[in-house]
Amino acid sequence: MAAQTNDLAQIVSRELLPFVQNPAQYVGGEVNEVRKNWAAAAVHFCLAFPDTYAIGMSHLGSAIIYELLNGRDDALCERTFAPWIDAQARMRQVGLPLFSWESRRAVRDFDIVGFSLQYEMLYTNVLAMLDLAGIAVLAAERTQADPIILAGGPGVDNPEPMAPFFDLMFLGDAEDALPRIIQRFHTLKEQHGWAASGGPRRGRDEVILALAREFDCLYAPGLIEPSWNADGTLAALRPKVDGLPPVTVAARAADLEHASFPVRPIVANSEVVHDRINIEIMRGCPRACRFCESGRTKGHVRCRGPEKVLELARAAYRATGLNEISLASLSPSDHPHLKAVLTTLDAEFAPKGVSLSLPSLRTNDQLELVPRLLGSVRKSGLTMVPEAALPRLRQAIGKPVQDEHLFAGAREAWSRGWNLIKLYFMIGLPTETEEDVAGIARLVRRVSDLRRETGKGPGKVNVAVSNFVPKAHTPFQFAAMAREEYLAGARDALRKAMPEGRLAVRVHRLDRSILEGVLARGDRRVGRAVYEAWRAGAKFDAWDECLNMDAWRAGFPAAGVDAAFYAHRERRRDEVLPWDRIVCGQTKEELWEDYQRALER
Repeated sequence: MAAQTNDLAQIVSRELLPFVQNPAQYVGGEVNEVRKNWAAAAVHFCLAFPDTYAIGMSHLGSAIIYELLNGRDDALCERTFAPWIDAQARMRQVGLPLFSWESRRAVRDFDIVGFSLQYEMLYTNVLAMLDLAGIAVLAAERTQADPIILAGGPGVDNPEPMAPFFDLMFLGDAEDALPRIIQRFHTLKEQHGWAASGGPRRGRDEVILALAREFDCLYAPGLIEPSWNADGTLAALRPKVDGLPPVTVAARAADLEHASFPVRPIVANSEVVHDRINIEIMRGCPRACRFCESGRTKGHVRCRGPEKVLELARAAYRATGLNEISLASLSPSDHPHLKAVLTTLDAEFAPKGVSLSLPSLRTNDQLELVPRLLGSVRKSGLTMVPEAALPRLRQAIGKPVQDEHLFAGAREAWSRGWNLIKLYFMIGLPTETEEDVAGIARLVRRVSDLRRETGKGPGKVNVAVSNFVPKAHTPFQFAAMAREEYLAGARDALRKAMPEGRLAVRVHRLDRSILEGVLARGDRRVGRAVYEAWRAGAKFDAWDECLNMDAWRAGFPAAGVDAAFYAHRERRRDEVLPWDRIVCGQTKEELWEDYQRALER
């Protein structure tokens, strides 16, 4: 591309910002942004989020890494995001490469570009960003002119679909392991005499190999060779070199009380999805839902106590002035000291007009406490996640919700003036029947009718229905995904059974869910389909207005991939799975046995 690094700031201001929608998202310079001296930093890390600024700025994990790395004397961390479609077109037109938000450096000038793989539907955006940055999209085609391309996040739980595009993939929690990796990289960079600002990265391959050998939380796809059986199933994943760890093991933060946390989060320049302070109160999940990849892969439960949560919230509020605090966790109502956390925060922040929120609530015996503890400032919507409506299916999926807890929480919410309850369900679950689907409508109507007990009319209930997608490292990793015809029938039955007006039903797109199912359990051949779909025009697949299924329908056959083989096929007990070298939860045999127990329900 024609643009030079020292010209990028002027080109962004002159040639990009006047020509795009919502230019504020590309401006940078936000409150609490960190700008460090490039020349004084030994390691230059670009944190890349493969979605828009509005989505990426709401991601807590990225904020943790940003603070973690910029807290080091030897490192510098800057951000980049996926420019929206109009901006990408304009950047290509004027020869402007993908740049960092802080210093307007070309992304290709950084030592390491770290992508956060939060969702399968972001995969083609990774390729678009690499291409826009002037970095070889395929790892096998990179040279000493290219930075090391690193992946992290849930997408690494099954690394193989994105293996063709990454040099290294980091598994697990960043807080303890990533600083050690950066320190070792610093040493290796000096040993090999890497040039600064995009010059030759001498010994690049040797650096990747050394890191892969020394850190068992790093997966190096280029050093692992897959092979296949005649029936199309995976035969083996064998290392190409000696000295690699036998498996990749998820790194774990020892505890949250002392873990690094962003107490000066960046305040976005433009509207973002979650414009609030996020405090992680618990990591891991005490439950064992058979469908939940996050719950099965995040490790043992670690909590922040009420005083630590208050300390972090005070600091973040002083630094931002934001008027909402969200308590983040896979299952916040399972926090052992939730009541103390909420009452402590409420006493501090209610007088300041600051609201407290919980992202979603498991229906347990603490649920009815939540409306009264959250309701002192703002009463908008309360989100509960029963997932299934009837006891048998709840037992089968490992989520033994009790209706009495759900109804008690709903009664408390309606009686305290809450305007809306949001309920989340899934369809297409293993062992699901027509009665299970019909039960969703009955349960939703019951929750709505509970508002009549307050002397008012039925309550407003929003119902979000997702199509079940089997994920790696769960007991349901062996299950066939329901076909589109079944999911469409269940969706239509639900909509017919829900009375319009007080109940609003939203069902995820079926074609996107099937695509997610292919990518979630795909192998390296599926990575070829990702590449071909991107070349055919796939981008921003998580966005309804952008999802281009024609590009995917072209991409799969171009790569020689049968999508149904990956989405709708039951896996055998002894089958080699693409994530077999990844250790982040239970063993494969334990998951198989748990799957059999689910089928017996």
